[in-house]
Amino acid sequence: MNHEFKPNPNAGRGANLDAIDRILSADEQLVPSSGFLSAVMERVHEEAAAPPPIPFPWKRMLPGFALAAGVFGWGAFEFFRYLPQALRQLSFAAPHLSATATRDLTQAGWVALACVLSLLSWLFAQRLAGGSTPI
Repeated sequence: MNHEFKPNPNAGRGANLDAIDRILSADEQLVPSSGFLSAVMERVHEEAAAPPPIPFPWKRMLPGFALAAGVFGWGAFEFFRYLPQALRQLSFAAPHLSATATRDLTQAGWVALACVLSLLSWLFAQRLAGGSTPI
């Protein structure tokens, strides 16, 4: 006898629990499929025979970790040592752009516009084709 539980969203919670109780109280014996026990025991024996995992070499990692901590600590020390001097020299005047820099910025703007238009056309094509949504 196949008892398939299908919850009824319109029924109350008590009706669903009664259906579960009725299914669980059935006198049917649960019998595993043929070959189940041998497959499980085979996997147990494979796991028992497997060698233990290789431990992580913490002793070899510690000098590298100490070196990295020292480099970052020294960098932070130097950063904060030169920070006041750099803040005193900071100027809030607008930069003067030469004609060459203006031309370079114009070219960069055209490249950026081309990239944006390419992206928009690709998104539009994806939408028309009904493909997957982009990331």
